[in-house]
Amino acid sequence: MKNNKLRILIISLLITVLFSGCSQTQESSSHNNKKEIKVAISAEVNPPYLYTNKQNEFAGLDIDYLKLLEKKLPQYQFNYEVGEEESNLVGIGAGKFDMGINWFFKTPEREKQFLYQDVPYSYALPLIVVHKNNSDIHSLNDLPDKKLTPMAPSGGLYSILSQYNNSHSPKIDIDTIQEPSNGDNLKMVSNNRRDAMILNWNTYNAIQKQINADVKIGGIIKKESLHIVYNKKHQKLHDDIDQATQELIDEGELQKLSEKYFDINVFDDLDEINKQKDKLEVQS
Repeated sequence: MKNNKLRILIISLLITVLFSGCSQTQESSSHNNKKEIKVAISAEVNPPYLYTNKQNEFAGLDIDYLKLLEKKLPQYQFNYEVGEEESNLVGIGAGKFDMGINWFFKTPEREKQFLYQDVPYSYALPLIVVHKNNSDIHSLNDLPDKKLTPMAPSGGLYSILSQYNNSHSPKIDIDTIQEPSNGDNLKMVSNNRRDAMILNWNTYNAIQKQINADVKIGGIIKKESLHIVYNKKHQKLHDDIDQATQELIDEGELQKLSEKYFDINVFDDLDEINKQKDKLEVQS
């Protein structure tokens, strides 16, 4: 527990140094004219959205996006604090933080508590993983009568399959377990013990780099929009960031970030992304 707290403290200091360099000149000349915004950042490393580079500095798509927002919105002074995801959300709801960023999906439960960004800054890519020799599983429509690896009975991936089953027949057989191992699941597909696995691209990418299983991406099944989460009293901040984010999309800046971190443009439609799914494979 002490080591975890020390780790979060070190990360907090690192991210403070990282962002202070971006706005030090502005702070010294016009700090009094800026509205201070307290931003919660997750301590969880989640490439390519957030990670530490070889210099032990924070990097990733989320960081680059926040830097672009700082330039677009000089009326605000963003101050960053790192913590665990759940405590960050509690802090946003209580007003300790004004907003937070951490690969947040929209959920009905959280929409009752928070304001969500209306213009997504990026997308997660839930996908189907199959054996390298498989050529007949590409979409959810191919999964009825197939044997999937077990998944937790909650969360976004389970919800995707449940929504499909609510409107389709035949249905996908969902095998649930409280704490599935993504590594073990990939190995089950690699060993032909299961036909397919559902997980997000960033998780697949991280694990496949470690185990190099005999698997591949069968298809991307959805674009899951990612959002900043705000305390409900910050409608003006929400609107300003939405406008700035849309401008960054219109200028092609967020598409450039996507190409930088994914090698594809996640703002394209799903059919176009699936044509380029081979670019998302781990390079050996």
